[in-house]
Amino acid sequence: MTVLKLCGTTSAEDARLGRGADFCGILVGVEWSERSLTLEEAGEVAKASGVKNVILLCNPSAEFAAEVTSALRPHALQLLCYETPAFVSELKSSLSCEIWKTVHLSGLEGQAIPEEYAEAGADALLVDSVDASEGFARLGGTGKVGDWAAVAALKEEIRIPIFLAGGISPENVADAVCKVRPHGIDLCSGVEARRGQRDPEKVKALMLRYREAVAELSDPPVSRSG
Repeated sequence: MTVLKLCGTTSAEDARLGRGADFCGILVGVEWSERSLTLEEAGEVAKASGVKNVILLCNPSAEFAAEVTSALRPHALQLLCYETPAFVSELKSSLSCEIWKTVHLSGLEGQAIPEEYAEAGADALLVDSVDASEGFARLGGTGKVGDWAAVAALKEEIRIPIFLAGGISPENVADAVCKVRPHGIDLCSGVEARRGQRDPEKVKALMLRYREAVAELSDPPVSRSG
């Protein structure tokens, strides 16, 4: 059964729009992202979501990760940037929530390979795309489709949940579900009117096409006799 995460949620209103998803992603203290919130702002969004919250952090200290976890009580912390496998292990042993890690294929300088994060105890991996067109590496929320074949191959090698991210929208979500068959779909810009603000019609279209694709995979083939 594929699950859905809508990420980059910046307001209580947008959180309520995403209640048909399984997870609400909220960025905290991510300096390069326009979608990032303060801890107080994130708390308001988390209260409004009505689903499991995932808090995204970029190269946090262990102390800040613990502060965020204590304040927001998320289902998971998602490490977005260049965190090491050792740091994943440290948080996994010290915090009560799940620890997810974003990775990039075919590799990103400064990140370990996906297998090392899995071995370190990450509860899930999210495979996303990178965009350097603005003069820095935007790690997520890029609107750029990644290498789906590489994600499908990784899914066969690593036995923890794999989320597919990067450039997913109402137009291609059915293909993403049916061709890659990831544990989860993760998207942000594909349902936005502008960076950091959701488009209700795009969210509605995305939910419809996502559910249709999941239902198609779930339905057994019809037996024809005669």
